[in-house]
Amino acid sequence: MRIIDYYNYAAIAAYVFIIIAAFILGIRRKKTLESSGTGDSETNNHYLGTGLSTALFILVMVIAALIRLVALDKVPLGLQQDEASIGYDAFCLATYGIDRNGYSWPIYPITWGCGGGSPLLIYLNVISISLFGTGIVKLRLIPAICGVLTVFLFFLILKLIFEEKSYRNEVALLGAFFLAICPWHVILSRWSLDCNIMPFNLMLAFYLFLLGVKKKNTPIYALSAAAFSVCMYSYGAATIVVPVFLLFMCIYGGKNKLLSLRQLLVSFAVFFVVFLPLLWFYCVNYLGFPEFISPYFSVNKFTAARTGEAFISFDGNFLGKVLGNLKSMVLAATVGDPTHTLAHYYPGYAALFGFTFPFTALGFVLSILQTNLISVSYKKNGKLVWGNNENEESTSRGLLYGAGNAAFLALTLANVLLLMVIVPDTSRMVMAFIPFIYFFIKGSEFVVARSRTFFAGIAMILMIAAASFAKDYFTDYNRWATSIYMPGYGEAISRAYELAGDETPIISTYDGLSSPFMLALYYTNYDPDKFYSTVEYKDPYAEFRIAKSFANFTFGLPEDFTPSSYQGSVFVFSNAEVEAYDTSAYTIEQYDGYCVVY
Repeated sequence: MRIIDYYNYAAIAAYVFIIIAAFILGIRRKKTLESSGTGDSETNNHYLGTGLSTALFILVMVIAALIRLVALDKVPLGLQQDEASIGYDAFCLATYGIDRNGYSWPIYPITWGCGGGSPLLIYLNVISISLFGTGIVKLRLIPAICGVLTVFLFFLILKLIFEEKSYRNEVALLGAFFLAICPWHVILSRWSLDCNIMPFNLMLAFYLFLLGVKKKNTPIYALSAAAFSVCMYSYGAATIVVPVFLLFMCIYGGKNKLLSLRQLLVSFAVFFVVFLPLLWFYCVNYLGFPEFISPYFSVNKFTAARTGEAFISFDGNFLGKVLGNLKSMVLAATVGDPTHTLAHYYPGYAALFGFTFPFTALGFVLSILQTNLISVSYKKNGKLVWGNNENEESTSRGLLYGAGNAAFLALTLANVLLLMVIVPDTSRMVMAFIPFIYFFIKGSEFVVARSRTFFAGIAMILMIAAASFAKDYFTDYNRWATSIYMPGYGEAISRAYELAGDETPIISTYDGLSSPFMLALYYTNYDPDKFYSTVEYKDPYAEFRIAKSFANFTFGLPEDFTPSSYQGSVFVFSNAEVEAYDTSAYTIEQYDGYCVVY
C-alpha cells in the first residue's frame, strides 16, 4: 500500500473521533445551558472575524488558481480524443463557419455522430480561438477558469445559506477550500471535456436561485431560470437532472412560499425561451421533425442514437444493474470506485478523498432533518411539537437555510434517478459530487458550531491530504493516464503532415491509441471541407464514427506491413513498433511514446 492509503485510514478514524467528541460536547453544553436557564442558544465565541476570513479566502482562491493553471499543457500530458473533438469543431466553426461534418453553425454539433460534445463548451472555444488561436493550454483554459470561479461561487452560496450563523465564515471557507483541493474537481478542471464546466454552470444557477430566495426579486429568479436552462447546453445528462431538480424545487418552493405564482411563471417563460433552440434540435432528432439546414445555422440529425455506450439495458437483470449503479455512486462519493476511468480518477485519491464520508453521511442526515422533508419531534416549552426547530427561528433565515438544504437534496435525488438508467462513471456523475461536498460541509457545521478546535482539526487533515495529492498528481499522474491522453502522438502526426503535405501518404499506427484521426485533425488544423468530403469511416452509422482514412491519411497498419512496401510514405509508429521493422534507410524523429519515420 502507498502512504496515502494508510493516511486515509488514520483520517477516517480522526474524523469519526471528532464527530463523537462533538456529540459529547454538545450534550454537555446543552445540560449546562439548561441548568443555567439560558436555553439552547448558539454560542458566538471564537469565530473568525471579517478581516482574517477575507485573507484566508484570498489564500484559498490563490491555491485554487495555482493547482488548476500551473503546467496545464504538461499535466495531463497529451490530449484525449474528446478534447481534440471539441477543439477541432470549435476551430472549424471559428475559421470556416462550419463544423467537421459540414454544417453551418449547428445548434448542437453532432461531433462523433451521436453527439459526445455538447454545444456550450464548443462555442466558448469558438470565442477563445477567435481571440487567441489554438493550442492545448488555450483549449484547457476555459474549464480551468470555470473551475476557479466555481470555488468562488460555492463560497458565496455557503455564505448565503449560513448567513445567520456565527460560524458562517468558517463553514464557507472550509467549503471553498475543500472544493479547491478535492481530487475530483482539480482533475476535471485541467482538461477539456464538455461536462467539466457543468459544476460552474450549476453553481451559478444555484447562487442566483438562493439570491432570489433572499431578495424575493423577480429579475434574479428569471436570471436563475436562464442559468438553469444554459445547463441544458452543457452536458447531455442535464436533460434528465435539471428538469427533475426543478420539479422538486417547484414543489418545495410552492409549499414553503419561496416565490409567487407570477415569479414562477416568469421564470418558466425565461427557461423555455433559452431552451427553445435545443428543444427544436430534440424535436428533429427524437420526434421526426425535418432538419433545418441553412448558411446561417443548422438543426441537423444525429447519424446514430447514443444508447448502448451510455444507458443500461432494460432486461431481466435491470434491478441488479440499478443496485450496482447506486453502489458505484456511493463508492465514488466515499472511498472511490476504481472502475471509473483514469481521466477522472487517480488511484489512492478518491474523488472527494477517501476519508470524508463520516462527515458526508452526518451532513446528509442533518440536511433532511433541517429541511422539513420529514417531521421531527422536539420539545418547546415542555410540549411536544412536530417540525423543525431551527427553521422557525426567523422566517427569512429559515427559508434561505431550508432552501439551501432542499436544493442540494433535490439535486442528489435527481442524480440518483439519472444513475438508475445510465452506466455510471465520474463524468456522468458530474452533477452529483457538489451535493456530496455540501453534505460534508453540513456535517462539519455540526462540529464547528461546538468548537473552533474542531474546525482547525478538520481543515488540517484536509491540508495534509491536499499537499499529498498535489505532489503526487503533478509528479505521477501522467504515468497512470498515458493510455487516456496518448502523449506524443499529436506532435508526431503534426510533424508527419508537415513533412508529407497533402500529397504524400501518411500511414499511422493504432497502437495505444483511441480515435487517432481526431488528434490528427486537431493538431494539424485540418481543412474541414477536405475532411468531410474525403473521410471513410469504419462504420458510418456506428454510435461513435471512427475514421479509417481521410485524404492522404490512413490509420491502422495493413496486414503483412513493412515500410519498404509503402516506400515514399511518412509513417507514425509507437516506440514499441519501430523496433520490429527495418528502418535503417529512414530518418526517425522521437515524440514521447511515438515517432515519425520517413
